[in-house]
Amino acid sequence: MESGAETSGKHHQDGTSSPGTPWLLDEFQTGDFFFASPTRQYRGWAKNGLLSAYQPVSNDLVKSLFDQAAQRGVENPLMFGLIPFDASGNASLAIPLHWEAADIPGGDAGIKQTKGTRPTIVKRTPVPAPEQYGDMVRKALVLFAQGELKKVVLSRAMDVELDSPPDYTQLLPDLLKRNSHGYTFAIPIWDQGTGAPPGGVMVGASPELLVRRVGDRIYVNPLAGSIGRNSDPEKDQSLKAGLACSEKDLREHSYVVADIERILRDYCDELDVPAGPSVIGTDTLWHLSTYISGRLRDPSVTALELSCALHPTPAICGHPTSTAFKHIQELETVERGYYAGLVGWQHANGDGEWALALRCALHSSSKQLRLYAGAGTVAGSDPESEIKETATKMETFMRAIS
Repeated sequence: MESGAETSGKHHQDGTSSPGTPWLLDEFQTGDFFFASPTRQYRGWAKNGLLSAYQPVSNDLVKSLFDQAAQRGVENPLMFGLIPFDASGNASLAIPLHWEAADIPGGDAGIKQTKGTRPTIVKRTPVPAPEQYGDMVRKALVLFAQGELKKVVLSRAMDVELDSPPDYTQLLPDLLKRNSHGYTFAIPIWDQGTGAPPGGVMVGASPELLVRRVGDRIYVNPLAGSIGRNSDPEKDQSLKAGLACSEKDLREHSYVVADIERILRDYCDELDVPAGPSVIGTDTLWHLSTYISGRLRDPSVTALELSCALHPTPAICGHPTSTAFKHIQELETVERGYYAGLVGWQHANGDGEWALALRCALHSSSKQLRLYAGAGTVAGSDPESEIKETATKMETFMRAIS
């Protein structure tokens, strides 16, 4: 019988575990699975075999995959997945026949990076060029003036060529150190089926949880509105305080929370939505954050089903969502693919955790990566500031690979 394993260290009251808990990264290979939240980590091995699906996501598709696992005698199967920004495109879902889970080590304990030379970046190609991205923002400002659009999130990419392939046993520990309160992942794309190597890997360090489901309890944590941090502590705190009272950023954040609350009320009997956002930080940015919790009216609704009902949120699309989605298709020159889509895991009972695929890259061939970043644009946005914000968002990943 194939099986997954749940292991844990000594728990602290905050849900994290003692330094004795290891990171599940030993001998990590391209095609393996990894997902870490602030309190829990999951690792799957491709070499032991897997079941996969590559088609648009649906409840029937997910059920079919878990049914196949049951027929194979997989005990306690765990599905990892990627859902594209445009959910009508093909999702990549897979159940490895061997996986493990463990608590997160305390602090940096257990993070082991392999010795050796890191890859050197030999070429960077912005797609589109920064000035073209600024023109996209200016076109959006015209749309705001016409009154049909309140917010749109516009993205750009950076194609990076390395002198040697990235080493995941170096890259993932670096991302984990930079993203201890977020969601670090490396999930392969099984577009050629399980008998062939993955067509790519989405790897990154997202700050944003879309949905966590534990039984009938759900947790959602949208982020919208951000500003770059400063190495000077006094200036950094001033930036944080400024974001907390920024009219433009609070307006952008309110669009996101209002839309999520509207959708969640269709699914939840109880819903706790704070009156206003708090400010949380990553290594490069301050973000406005609202932590929402609720109780499902129908406990059969899975974490992925609820995530798909919310996706795409105004945090990564815009407001009104359908209008923003249409303009993104018209304005953006780069196909998003899985960027700003969903990345996560789920058990057969529907418990799971799905984050937004942000601060990430597509590792498409041995030495090629495409980095992505986006920024929320509203009336009053400055094109140069949006260019700077997207560059800052790429820094988390850029620093980890070079």
